[in-house]
Parts: sequence; C-alpha cells; structure tokens
Amino acid sequence: MLNFNQIYREQIKLISFIKIFCLSRRLMEHHYQHIQSKTNNNVLSILLDRPLKRNALHPAMISEIQHVLETYKDSESIRVVLISSTSSVFSAGADIKYLEKMLKFSYEENLLDSQKLMNLLKTMLSYPKLIIAKIVGPAIAGGCGLVTASDITFSEQHSIFGYPEVKIGFVPALVSSLLMSKINGTQMRDLLLTGKTINAQEAHSIGLINYVCDQKSINTEINTFIKKFCTETSPNSIKITKEIIYLSQNLEAKLEEAAKINAKSRMDDDFKKGVTAFLKKQTINWGKKK
Repeated sequence: MLNFNQIYREQIKLISFIKIFCLSRRLMEHHYQHIQSKTNNNVLSILLDRPLKRNALHPAMISEIQHVLETYKDSESIRVVLISSTSSVFSAGADIKYLEKMLKFSYEENLLDSQKLMNLLKTMLSYPKLIIAKIVGPAIAGGCGLVTASDITFSEQHSIFGYPEVKIGFVPALVSSLLMSKINGTQMRDLLLTGKTINAQEAHSIGLINYVCDQKSINTEINTFIKKFCTETSPNSIKITKEIIYLSQNLEAKLEEAAKINAKSRMDDDFKKGVTAFLKKQTINWGKKK
C-alpha cells in the first residue's frame, strides 16, 4: 500500500502534469496574425510580423504581444524574452487605416487606446524575466517605445531610433515616462522636443541602447549574452530586482497619468491637423499662422 508521503508526491506530479498540459493546449490552440512566437531552451522569442506595415504598432499587435507575455509569465523554463522582427524594419511608421479611425475617437476611446499600449509597457517593465530587444532597421515612435521598455538592447549598426510624434501633432507622453530613467534630461528633451532620429552609435552613446553589433555577429553576441545570463543569475533575484526598479521609479503612476495626457492631447486641433496632413502625405508648416 502507498503511504501518505507517496500519495502526496503522486498528487504533486499529477498537478504539475496538468499545468504543463493546459499551457501546451493554450499555446497550440492560439494562432497570431501580427506576430510570431516560439520557445527554445530558456528563451521565448516574439517576432513582430507586419512587414507590409513596417511593423507599426497596432492595437491587435499590442494585444498579441501582451497575450504571449502573460502566457509565459509564470513559466519556470523561460528566463529570457527576445523581441525582434521578421523583416529589415524593427517597428516604424504608422497604420494609415487606424489613424483615420483615431480622428473620430472620443476622449474615452482615445484613453482606452492609450491604455492598451500603457498596459503592455507596464507588463514589460515589471515582467519577472529579462526582456531583450534585437533591433535591425528603424525603431521609430511606438517601436522605439518597445526598445525603451526592454531591459537590454542589441542593435545592428545601421539601425535608427526616434520619437517623431511632435512633428505630426502627437504627444510622446508614455515614452517620456520611460526615457527619464534611461537618458539624461538634456538628451531626452533633444529627442522628444525636436522629433529627430539618431543612429545606433549615438543611441548607444547617450545610453538609449546597450550594444551595437554588425549584422553578421549580432545573433552570436545575443546568444552568448543569454547563455551567460542564464548560467550566472538567479531567476528569483532577477524577478525581485525588476520589481524594485519598477516601484522605485514610480512608473505605475507616471504611466497612468501619461495615458490620460495622451488621450486629452488627441482631442486638440493640432493633432487633427497633423494627422490629416500625414494621411494626405502633406508637409506641415507649423510656423504658418492659422
């Protein structure tokens, strides 16, 4: 006959098996339209996959990234999340059809839209595993926001970065909350208030990204980093350290307020003027009197 300890151990094994089985079923049943996801050893790879739209962030894509992250959040086998792209663009440009819809949004609709990206950024910043971004090609606007929210960044040497929102009447409210803890105030103002783009070398020099690699070596350098990281760091220590960083910077409250500011700014005339001109592929002279 089995004693109590044996029965208990068998129950624990059964519960573990059921958890793994349920996780596997969820993953097999879900197919993504705008991203790809796969796991290999200790790494969850998320690949942005809207090449015809230059991987521009879109509510459906944001939801898919969020879903993958939530699915693997408690997985003990995953130590690192690697975000990259299936094309020669990391994430840039804007979704034309969605911009057209945004022009008709109410404040409440704009707030919900802004909160969707806000929630993804919150998830990334407080995520219990290391998040690495591999940037090949442009990382612009929301795409650069994903870079900013990642823990470690590897960039191919010809990539470019920028937050050009002010040029078309947007306000980079969410990303401004993150940049404050990444680069100094002078550099932050230069990037956000001019809307300029910078190359990988300059992004590295101001602390926006961690590593600049050539095209041939970037995958090898990332794999070497991940192997060393998984060998030399404690999973629980990483989880708690990220929690401390997130809480100490008061990012929860900052992002909540930024989402409201973002939504309110979209109700202004400058937003409508800028987006309308962008959709018509017109250059805006903001110095011209109304």
